[in-house]
Amino acid sequence: MRHRLLLLVIGALLPLVLFAAGVTAVALRTQQERMRDEAVGRADALSARIDHDLATQIELLKVLARSPRLDEDAPDHATDLAPFYEVATRFKAELPHWDRIFLANPAGDQLVNTGLPFGTPLGHVVDEAGHLRVVAVGKPIVGNMAGPGPASINGRGMVSVRAPVIRNGQVVYTLAATIKAERFAGLLREGLREPLRTFVVDNAGVIVATTRNPNRIGQSPGPMALKARAEGNAGVYRGLTPDNAGTITAFRKSPETGWSVHVAIPLGVYQAPFDRSVWILGVACLAALGLTALLVALLRREIRAERRDIQAKAHAARMEALGRMTGGVAHDVNNLLMAVQGNADLIGRRLRDRHHVEDAKLDRHLASIKLAVEKGTRITRDLLVFSRGGSAAHVETIDLAERIGGNLGLIRQSLNGGSLNGGIALDLDLAPGFRVAIDPVQLDLALINLAVNARDAMPEGGTLRIALERATLEGGAEGRGVTLSVTDSGAGVPPEILPHVFEPFFTTKGVGSGTGLGLSQVYGLAKAAGGGVSIASTLAPAAGQGTTVSIHLPLAEETDGTAAAGWEDAPAGRVVPGTRLLLVEDNEEVGRVTTALLADAGFAVHCVVDAETALGLLSDRSSANVIQDGPIQVVISDIRLPGALDGVTLARRIREEWPDMPVLLVSGYSDSIAEARALGFPVIGKPFDTAGLVKAVTRAMATPAADRTPIA
Repeated sequence: MRHRLLLLVIGALLPLVLFAAGVTAVALRTQQERMRDEAVGRADALSARIDHDLATQIELLKVLARSPRLDEDAPDHATDLAPFYEVATRFKAELPHWDRIFLANPAGDQLVNTGLPFGTPLGHVVDEAGHLRVVAVGKPIVGNMAGPGPASINGRGMVSVRAPVIRNGQVVYTLAATIKAERFAGLLREGLREPLRTFVVDNAGVIVATTRNPNRIGQSPGPMALKARAEGNAGVYRGLTPDNAGTITAFRKSPETGWSVHVAIPLGVYQAPFDRSVWILGVACLAALGLTALLVALLRREIRAERRDIQAKAHAARMEALGRMTGGVAHDVNNLLMAVQGNADLIGRRLRDRHHVEDAKLDRHLASIKLAVEKGTRITRDLLVFSRGGSAAHVETIDLAERIGGNLGLIRQSLNGGSLNGGIALDLDLAPGFRVAIDPVQLDLALINLAVNARDAMPEGGTLRIALERATLEGGAEGRGVTLSVTDSGAGVPPEILPHVFEPFFTTKGVGSGTGLGLSQVYGLAKAAGGGVSIASTLAPAAGQGTTVSIHLPLAEETDGTAAAGWEDAPAGRVVPGTRLLLVEDNEEVGRVTTALLADAGFAVHCVVDAETALGLLSDRSSANVIQDGPIQVVISDIRLPGALDGVTLARRIREEWPDMPVLLVSGYSDSIAEARALGFPVIGKPFDTAGLVKAVTRAMATPAADRTPIA
């Protein structure tokens, strides 16, 4: 079963895990694509913004280049450029992000520097390549980054833009403006969403601005960024941020300026959906595993419960079949015992009547026959108790604690015969007030049987505990039952034997040490009382535990006393010679011997074999119902009869049609004995002797008709 449950778990979890993994992979890819798309869009937008801003700076510089102070007819001496110096200074003052403005001649000599007082000796231009390019092409350009160091201005990162001053189609000057790099960092930060990181690289491959680690300005962005710039104008690459953090970076390179904007997603953020998905998947798998384990546990418990239920039903069916079988055997054996008992009585009476003397030898033989019949009767009695055919003979409502307490002497006597070492202690927990409807004699016998079994299980001594506890029976009202438990501290019963211990004739004792009917009698007692019995045992008992037999009984309805007196309490009369009796018995030998016994007792007997013939005789008053010139006065019938009508049905028909007719029922076994007694019909069990039969018949005849009919 474990392998099947394991396959069930795998079969249940594998599709779930695969489905969850697929969903997770799709969700992860979707989230990562969304982040990449956002980074690409951000890079495009920022690149356009930087390009637009640089174009704006060039336009401003071109405006300044059109200043009339730089017209061609103006003196070409430095002292004549003082008016332009004033104009440039005021122009720069309106643009706080500009650092200074330079004016140089085509040869590269600086003529104006707004960062220094006019007239200060000036040197050659710093970015000579950019200057010569502007002179050559006659168009504005965006210069490269001048980071902190010898090439910087005042130790700060600057970006230059250059524009030609053209007069009459000739480049007469070049104008340059240096722009603070912080300007571009501010543009990058506008609308920036954490945790994205951005930086700008100029055409020379130098970082112009960044939103993190401004000390990296003027340095290389790293080999992966340079490689991406060299291979294309846009894309996504795996690289490092200026502060050496792993990233997934989208970039856009401007074809006009050669500058590129890079938008980096930290690798931890990019992989967070994966990590989160793995965590969620793991939790989901654990939850699924836990739920599946719970399901498997519940399923296993259900399977075990179902198996126990099947085993219990099979055991109950087996016990029921054994009950029917043993009842049938008891019936047949009782008929045989009846024949033996009756013929022995007849033989003894005939011989005594013939010789008119007592024969001691004959009496011994007859006594031996009677003793054998009594032993056989005891065996069949135990079988009948097990089969529930004859277990309700004398039901009374009793207090269990009082009844058990009154039999402690017998129980102790049963215990003291088998221990080798110090005897067996008796531990009692008998709560009063538990009243049950049960055969008290059979209860006494059950307790003695259990005590004897416990004694045999504790040959070196031990403890026997008898306890009463309120219980709820299966299918009964809550708390409306009682459990009588008998626990010994013996060696226990092997588990393979436990299912068979209540079967009749099953025993683990040696030959001659037991009949195997003790626990079957306990089983029959509990079933007859409307309850049940169970057994629990262990081969390695803890202190005070070995084997526990529990008898579960329903509590009786509260009454003022015991069950009402029955027909057995009615006085027995004398037989009037010639009393006419109809005997209904299907067993030929039993019918013959019973007829002879009744005839010897003074009855006029007519015997039939089925209920239909008996009803026919009772109905035909003209001839067949007359025995020795008179009507039938009493009917004796076996309960088990051939045909459609049994003895109980016959008795009910007689009561309906002839209410004054006494009816006595006899049986070696029948499921209908309890029904017969409940209807008020007296029942005598087989085998019986002449005296017992005559007494039962005379009591039935002496009981008034009103007392024979139960009150509804």
